[in-house]
Amino acid sequence: MQLLEVMNMNNLDLLSRIGEQGSDGAMIRKELKRREAIGYWKGGFADLEVRNDEVESVVGTVRIVK
Repeated sequence: MQLLEVMNMNNLDLLSRIGEQGSDGAMIRKELKRREAIGYWKGGFADLEVRNDEVESVVGTVRIVK
């Protein structure tokens, strides 16, 4: 299986094959982690929740020190 084939699969297909062993399973798990990190979802919805851990930036804000 090539990386492009894994990238073209939808998330439900990837989730159903997450337990595979070997290089194919490693590519599938890596692709799911990548999609979770960037908030990308392709296909139907499952019980996977995408995290949004971004911290609001404080650059450019003014703090008053007393």
